[in-house]
Amino acid sequence: MTLPWRVRWMYGLGQLPEGVRTAAFGFFLLFYYNQVLGLSGTLAGAALFIALLFDAVSDPLVGSLTDFTRSRWGRRHPYLYASALPFSLCFLGLFVPPSGLSEAGLFAWLLVFATLTRTTMSFYHVPYLSMGAELSQDYDERTRLAAFRNLFQLAGMFAVLIGGNLLFFSATGQYANGQLNPAAYAPFALSCVPLMLAGVWLTALGTHDQIPKLPSPSAIERPTLIRAVVSDVLTAFRIRAFVAVVGASILFGINQGMVQALHLYLATYFFELADYQVTLLFAGAIAGIVIGTLLSRAFTGLLAEKRRVFVAGSLWYAFWTSIVIILRLLGLLPGNEHPLVAPLYIVCGCISALGLGVAIPMIGSLMADVTDEHERRHGTRQEGIYYSAASLVAKAVGGVGPIIAGLIIDMAGISPGTPPAEVAPEAINRFGWFTGPGVVLFSLLSIACIGFYNITRAQHAETLANLSRRTPDGTVR
Repeated sequence: MTLPWRVRWMYGLGQLPEGVRTAAFGFFLLFYYNQVLGLSGTLAGAALFIALLFDAVSDPLVGSLTDFTRSRWGRRHPYLYASALPFSLCFLGLFVPPSGLSEAGLFAWLLVFATLTRTTMSFYHVPYLSMGAELSQDYDERTRLAAFRNLFQLAGMFAVLIGGNLLFFSATGQYANGQLNPAAYAPFALSCVPLMLAGVWLTALGTHDQIPKLPSPSAIERPTLIRAVVSDVLTAFRIRAFVAVVGASILFGINQGMVQALHLYLATYFFELADYQVTLLFAGAIAGIVIGTLLSRAFTGLLAEKRRVFVAGSLWYAFWTSIVIILRLLGLLPGNEHPLVAPLYIVCGCISALGLGVAIPMIGSLMADVTDEHERRHGTRQEGIYYSAASLVAKAVGGVGPIIAGLIIDMAGISPGTPPAEVAPEAINRFGWFTGPGVVLFSLLSIACIGFYNITRAQHAETLANLSRRTPDGTVR
């Protein structure tokens, strides 16, 4: 089924808040708590990782809960309307810790508000992603919806990264590097709240007329919620394609989260970029992802299978992200004072982002096809339990990635608040050796996982034909 353009746009808008959160968590949160507030990189990363462990429980619970919710607003929309305000306020709390907290106090504050932000996000993001698989069963239309999601995620990231750097993190007389200014973070976070509220509520309102067309909960009798969740998760993991796409996307998300968390460190310490060059780096990366997203549909047609498109995008991203770091480590680049070094790093960042733009929409589209395979096997539609895994992947970007980044920072020996000129060259080199090859490693691992995905275009078409012949009692005509 081909969807109207209005529905595509309004559905895609719901990913704007996730773009805002991803950029704030991925690029600023670790740097803020580590370099500005003085919390060690390992402790900051550990707090974010522990918060992620709560998601391993909350996301499947929310997914199963929404799958079997009955209301006049359908299965998904009540949660979208209700979750927007708590999600936005918990996010704000992350960036306004009380002054004078000890390191233990900072750790506790980060842990509590990161957990609250992630949990309230689950009540918006899991039903939102699930709705995407319900709006259309068409193989290519799902790729379009995933591309629209990605474009609005990029819009949210653009607002945070470019707007944040221009409006809040400019250099001052006291802080030559604006990201080190502690007074900038509270107004920065406050400016994100309206974007998050608008994104969730507008997508709920804009897709409200689609509620009668969306699948209703299964009529089968359900056990208690906890038993239902355990049963649903075990059922999902019996589908090989689900295991493959979850494994690949988690590793892909960890890789992306690690790079995001280290971006400001690379820019500040490894390449010593000026503030305006950091803004150009972010702008170039977002432009690259936008172009890659626009090309993703064409690549699906060219390579026939979504799995191949994901592999191609991941390889491209790994090569162009790591090459400039590795060249520096091998002594094949001049020093940072050379006028071409910063432009080269910025251009490579833009080129590498093309691969992200191509690969990211494939994850959601591949997962949507798994939900049809579930219905073919079991006779029920349970997008929520599958997209709780997709939501967990999104949070892995802001959880597992940063703890790896925090360990890299501490093992490299970059102390909190140290000006770039005072960091030892050996620390910079250690930092680079952990980062560049690390990107390649996680990319290859995610590609290895997606190799086990076994739903082809032809098999998906056969599944849809089978579902179209089913009678209300589940038998095939």
